[in-house]
Amino acid sequence: MSSESFRVARPSRLSFRLLGAICRVTPCELRTKGGNKGNNGRRSPMSRSGRKDQPIDRESGPVPVFVDDLRRLRGGRSLQEIGRRMSYHSSTVSRRLTPNVLPPLDFVRAYVVACGEDPEPWERRWRELADAEPPPPPPRRTGRARLVAAIVAASLAAVAVAGAGLWWLATRESGPVNAAGGESPPAVSAVNGFTWDVKRMLMNVESRQWTQAAGGDIEIWANIPCSPGMTEFFVALRPEGETARFRCGSWQHHEWTAVPAGRHHFYLWKENDGSAVSGSGVLRSSTEIVQIPKTPVP
Repeated sequence: MSSESFRVARPSRLSFRLLGAICRVTPCELRTKGGNKGNNGRRSPMSRSGRKDQPIDRESGPVPVFVDDLRRLRGGRSLQEIGRRMSYHSSTVSRRLTPNVLPPLDFVRAYVVACGEDPEPWERRWRELADAEPPPPPPRRTGRARLVAAIVAASLAAVAVAGAGLWWLATRESGPVNAAGGESPPAVSAVNGFTWDVKRMLMNVESRQWTQAAGGDIEIWANIPCSPGMTEFFVALRPEGETARFRCGSWQHHEWTAVPAGRHHFYLWKENDGSAVSGSGVLRSSTEIVQIPKTPVP
């Protein structure tokens, strides 16, 4: 063997570059290749299941605007809570609040009452929509026109929301008036009033109608015993009149003054807590009235 010493060859710069490129593969990249997951193997938040209400284009017609207003009326309450108050499944409530079809009137009434509001104004809006002719389809727009329309719509929507908020605060500030307590209702005759009974009120009932040839005052007495958890119910004179809050379990009364001549009735409702209540009451008028019997439901 030769006494010549051997030298170990140094790696070239190219070898170091290749080794560095191989070592730059990170653990996160390896997990992504192996399982297509990030965040230490957990699912991304975007992959979690959860259904939210899709935004409604308020420019697409009056029905979508109506449905969108119903959604906003819910406030921070969940669909599950509203469905429980209505005795509806939450999926049914969500399906009814789609902008494609006008929801049924009985659903609208139950939904508005479950939200703690007066259903009469919403019923009027519903009837106006049901009687209206469907509008013609909007003309096709170019991309630029759609962008301009979206900006204008967003600005108008912001103004409308601000105005609606001020109106809501103004109306909520007053709220229903409180009925007064009393020992017992007065006696009435057929020409100046009538007695009435509630057989079974789960959520709301309407009285018989009457006409009066002259303006006058209307006084309503009511005594409806409480169901568990129930403390109050509401009475409103229709087609125009303030809402009065009645405490249940004793005689309460409220007077609507300067009621104009015409055709009238009153409306009772409570929170839909799943229990039915019954009770009785008296209506007294300061002027002569003509009662209109309720039409039996076939």
